[in-house]
Amino acid sequence: MSKVYKFLALFSITLLMSFGPSKGCGILKDGTFTYRNSKKEVLVIFKDKKHVEYHDNKKYFIKSNIEWVSDCEYYLIIQESSLPNFPFKMGTKLHIVVNKVRGEKVYYTSSLGGRSWEGRLTKK
Repeated sequence: MSKVYKFLALFSITLLMSFGPSKGCGILKDGTFTYRNSKKEVLVIFKDKKHVEYHDNKKYFIKSNIEWVSDCEYYLIIQESSLPNFPFKMGTKLHIVVNKVRGEKVYYTSSLGGRSWEGRLTKK
């Protein structure tokens, strides 16, 4: 009988842990993603504390450092860009919060200077 109780306790703990606050944000730590910008696909690479976006089939780039606050929240500090008419200065700090992860899609909110916008990354 005690084996049944031990099994039920272990099963209950495992079940409760599966409903915890984790959104699966770890998918961002090292991965390749895409998003659409003006009907064009943008390639995004996360590697450790580095973030690179490639535009126009890698013709242009934006390189940033990542400052992780938690698995689901981070800052991008822009370091370098070859993108024409890029609206942000080097050193600009964008705040990103992941709202949810569904399969291969990451839904997030970015904010800067009191303005916010939502986006979606798709894992490649």
